Amino acid sequence: METAMPFNKRSLEHFPVQLFAIVMGLSGFAIVFAKAYHLLDFSYWLYATILFIDTVVFLAIFTAYMLKLLHYTDAVKKEFYHPIKSSFMAAISISFLLLSIAYYDFAPTLSILLWYIGAPLQLAFTLIVIRYWIHNELKVVHSNPAWFIPIVGNVLVPIIGVEAAPVYVSLFFFSLGMFFWIVLFTITMNRIIFHHPLAQKLVPTFFIFIAPPAVGFVSYLRITNGSIDMFAMFLYFIALFTLLLLLFMMRMYDTKVFYISWWAYAFPLAAITIATLMMQMIFHNTFTYLASMSLIALTTLVVGFVAFKTIQAYRAKSICISEEE
Repeated sequence: METAMPFNKRSLEHFPVQLFAIVMGLSGFAIVFAKAYHLLDFSYWLYATILFIDTVVFLAIFTAYMLKLLHYTDAVKKEFYHPIKSSFMAAISISFLLLSIAYYDFAPTLSILLWYIGAPLQLAFTLIVIRYWIHNELKVVHSNPAWFIPIVGNVLVPIIGVEAAPVYVSLFFFSLGMFFWIVLFTITMNRIIFHHPLAQKLVPTFFIFIAPPAVGFVSYLRITNGSIDMFAMFLYFIALFTLLLLLFMMRMYDTKVFYISWWAYAFPLAAITIATLMMQMIFHNTFTYLASMSLIALTTLVVGFVAFKTIQAYRAKSICISEEE
């Protein structure tokens, strides 16, 4: 008989790795308010409260997934070698890296420790996922924007990496992320334009297109000590155009049926918001200020709405169930 316990045996076996996207979204949200605190005089307690909630959620999800790994190893292996879910494995290492960034102002020592866990994990997941792509006969329809997740993680590494390790380590991860961003963007656009459209539950992953150039912009500024050159502006404006394009296509987003993939909206929106706050820090003009405030409002609304729908789905026991059910 099934109980209301959140992680009973049945639910634990079907605990999806995609839930780490919640940590990605909340961590990005916390970093937004850390930047807003420094640059726009937002309340420090907003940042601290969001960071606390993010940490609790991360510990709950990470603990549950480690228990799944211990008790249902085959179920984890099945996700690890799934053409779509395998990309979300890197969300684990990305969660460590984003928490590292989020904690940098609050607890620098903890931040560096989290980075030293996240960076090697990120490299390992990238190698494993790319090997999986090469050694398996995947179909065009398997490609989707979620494939960017293992790549985006590499671009995150330099943000704290410039403080934690020699600069060539950051350059290595940045180069890896930027190169495979171009490769995967080409593959994914070919799939979207010339083949069947994405399944409805994967439509929110379109927003992941924003993340590589937006995070790349922030990472590049960290590596170059704030250099705003043509390459930096290229990255920012590609991210900004991608956001505008996706907002222009709002009608394709179905808000009737909730999927965990809705959290794909959160982190990319946070990434472009952080990038815009960095532009505000550099240029201090009306456009960057208004853009920053607008994006903070948009990100807050989206994160709040998706969090509310997630809580509703949890209470309705529609999370952590077999996909066949």
